[in-house]
Amino acid sequence: GAGFALGALFLLAMTLAHIFTTVYDYIPLVGPFFRDKFWMVYLVVGVGVIGPLLLLRNQRLPAVRIPWSMTGGMAAVVILTMALARITAATPAIPPADGTVTVLTYNIQQGYDEAGQENLRGQLGLMQGVDADIIGLQESDTNRVAIGNRDVVRAYADALDMYAYYGPKVMNGTFGIALLSKYPIQEPRTWYMASQGEQTAVIAARITVGGTPYAVFVTHLGNGGPRIQLENVLALVEEVMGAGEEKVILMGDFNFRPGSEQYQLATGRLVDSWSLRWPDGDPNQAIDPADRIDHIFLSPGLDVAESTYITDPESDHPALVTEIHQ
Repeated sequence: GAGFALGALFLLAMTLAHIFTTVYDYIPLVGPFFRDKFWMVYLVVGVGVIGPLLLLRNQRLPAVRIPWSMTGGMAAVVILTMALARITAATPAIPPADGTVTVLTYNIQQGYDEAGQENLRGQLGLMQGVDADIIGLQESDTNRVAIGNRDVVRAYADALDMYAYYGPKVMNGTFGIALLSKYPIQEPRTWYMASQGEQTAVIAARITVGGTPYAVFVTHLGNGGPRIQLENVLALVEEVMGAGEEKVILMGDFNFRPGSEQYQLATGRLVDSWSLRWPDGDPNQAIDPADRIDHIFLSPGLDVAESTYITDPESDHPALVTEIHQ
């Protein structure tokens, strides 16, 4: 009983420590200590597992024989799992360009709906209905305890038959951001922004649609949309625009609203696609223009055919869809 109690306490402590490495910014006093310390948690787990075994090195343990049937069964499970992963993996066929590019940015709240209930199927249905050419996802963290350690990015990419790139590595403890595309994702990179709180990042890649190259960026700024983080992102965008080679699409959850200092900074170099389409707002869309924090910014000169916020309970954020004339 004492051994089981100690083991249960150790498991609880390690589970909480693992969670703290991801949500450190929301745990006062204790949280900051765990920032970027995934290695420490797993080191303690390893020592906790191996340490007791070392104490038994002088003990004679009974031999354990594993039946061949069990070994064969385990091997069959591994082979079947790998085969099914291969069969269900996306095999995108590049569609012909039709003169427009549909872009979707969506904060999926780790696959949960507005009420906090798991809703992967509902979010997938929304994305299937939009049928976007390029999708930027935020809060798409893979291997997070809150979502059962599932790779939702791969699941969505396979179901939508799209190419995918997941930006931040798990050990960096960032907001998850991902890029999905019907067209090959070329030269994807992940950049990390300055952050005193939760670590943030931006994906930069090139996607060519119908012979036209687009520089695509996906990001999720920290709470309040810190100016320094936006400046980091715009510096990358400026680098691309300075070369004058590609049209720019910058999308994500920016955590700042129109009228803010950060919004003015962003629109001083780029164009807000929704405001370009609806300069006076759209009474048919159930969203207050002043409350928007999910944006798709474009390089000047791009022609916006349509831009719509899809406000529904599939996530705690609306999805923003913008259609661009090439």
